[in-house]
Parts: sequence; C-alpha cells; structure tokens
Amino acid sequence: MNNITAERWATLKALAPSTGLVVDVVDPSYLGCKYGVDEEGHLHLLIEVGQEEIEIPQELEGVMVQVIEVDRTYLDVFAKSHYEVIFTPMVNQMLSGVCIQGRKPIDAVVATIEEFRGALKPLKPALTLSEQIGLLGEIWVLKSVLLPTIGSRSCKLWSGPEFERHDFVGDGVHIEVKTTTRSEDKHEISRIDQLRAPLSKQLLFASIQLERSQGGGLTLAVLIDEVVNALGTDGRAIDVFEGKLAKMGWHDGLRQTSELKKFNLREAQFFLVEGSFPRLPDDYVPPRGITGIRYTIDVSARAVLDRSEVAKFVSTM
Repeated sequence: MNNITAERWATLKALAPSTGLVVDVVDPSYLGCKYGVDEEGHLHLLIEVGQEEIEIPQELEGVMVQVIEVDRTYLDVFAKSHYEVIFTPMVNQMLSGVCIQGRKPIDAVVATIEEFRGALKPLKPALTLSEQIGLLGEIWVLKSVLLPTIGSRSCKLWSGPEFERHDFVGDGVHIEVKTTTRSEDKHEISRIDQLRAPLSKQLLFASIQLERSQGGGLTLAVLIDEVVNALGTDGRAIDVFEGKLAKMGWHDGLRQTSELKKFNLREAQFFLVEGSFPRLPDDYVPPRGITGIRYTIDVSARAVLDRSEVAKFVSTM
C-alpha cells in the first residue's frame, strides 16, 4: 500500500483551492481512502464509511474527526498543517489498520489516536485555569485593539509567548496585559521591572476583567478563530500567530475537552503608566539576596484611556 508522504502533501498544498478541498486517492487499490488539503491548509484523511451510526471520539489532542459528505460518506480526520510531522505517521497507521488489517474505519482511527495521544500526552498538557485566563486576556487585546488599528503585523508584536518583560512590544509603545476574574480593579505584578517603560517609549497597562460562566460565549477557541478570520489570507501572519499559541501550550485538542473554560468579558480598561501610577519606582533596587518580588496594584482611582486614545498610542507601535 502506498503511504502518504511530505512530498505528497506538498503537491496537494500547491493545488489548494481558495474554497473547498482538493483530494487525491492514497492508493489505486483502495479507492475509498483519500487524502486532501483545504483552503486553510488543514491536512485531511478521508475514509469511506457506510451509513452506520458513528460515535465521534473526544479529546483528540489537535486531531479532529467528523463525518462529511463529498461524493460519498467519509470519516474525515484532519489537523492543521503545522502538525504534519506527527499527523503523517498517524494517518498512515490508520490506513494500514483499514486497508491491510481490515478494521472498521472508526476503530482504526480511534485506536491510532489513543496510541499517539498516550505517547504525546506529557508534551501536551492541558492549560491550567490561570494560564487560560492570562492567555485569553492577551489574545483579546490582540484581536480587539491591535488588529483593528495596525493590522496583521500585530502578531509579530505579541511578545507574551516569548516571556519578555511586556506582552506587546512595539517601536514606540509597549503594552502589559493583566487579566483577572476578580470583580475589582486589582492585579498582581510579578516582576520588579514589569511596569517600567523602556527608555524613550511609553507603556500602556491593560486591565481585563473576566467572569467565569457555564453559559459564557468567550473561550480561547472562539478568540483564536476570530483572530484567524481577521487575518484573512495572510498566511504568514497566521503561521506566526499559531506558532506563538503553541509556545503558550495551546493545541486544538482543547477545543473538544471539558478543560476549555467559558467566560464573559466584564470590563477592559487601558491606562498610561506614568507619574503616580501604582508601581515600584524605576530606580528601585531590592535588598541583597532578594531575587523576586510580587505585589498587588489597585487601578480603580486611575484615569482610564478612551478607545480613541488607545488607538492613537497603538498606531505608533
């Protein structure tokens, strides 16, 4: 049986349409098995199935499964292109199970995913609640503030995944984002220099307040999809964005897990860090032997920047 290879994926990627899915037969001896690439670059394995009811497995660590109708009914296993190195041997094992071993498609797919998931699980932990809250705040600022003002280059300015001092770093302005589920304007600062503006630059402080809710419409998956949609056909910016998401521990398998938390946005405020803004003095030096300091600030009495003022600052990034 012919296997799917990187070269075969590359050939299909070159033919990828602006809409829909381009496919080819994996092996002439098994016409019911096809592989394809869609307009977003997702890699697909299509295995023909009958009309029997299929229970779609959950929590697949970046691999999605659905039933689709093309010319016939297929079990569609797909993943984003940056998972190609892992996805290729996975789908070849599924094909072997179906074509060589004669297993039912859904059984071969589930067994293969479980096997790979077990091997990769230490590398793909679920994001903790606090990690999701922090990441959600940063992506909200990217989607709601930077993208509408300076466009797709804002993805390159997102420095949170690089663990720099500030979450967004531009030529003239830096932005530090703090996100909380408290119903008060207080945030914990975790670095001595976190509220220090670099020389000749200005620093904005974004205070994002979320409310946890089972009926909330705000999740990481929702925001990530909104960013990708806003980036449109800028494939390079999408690659940068998705690469940084991966550094933060995000993987598409979280979309199908109970670990993905839901929120409502309670409030989003921006402040200019200057003058009497609550922070350690720029020349503060901790006593010998103290290597880290955490402190809490209250911004409730500070003047809030309006959206037009924020956009003016962001335009200089």
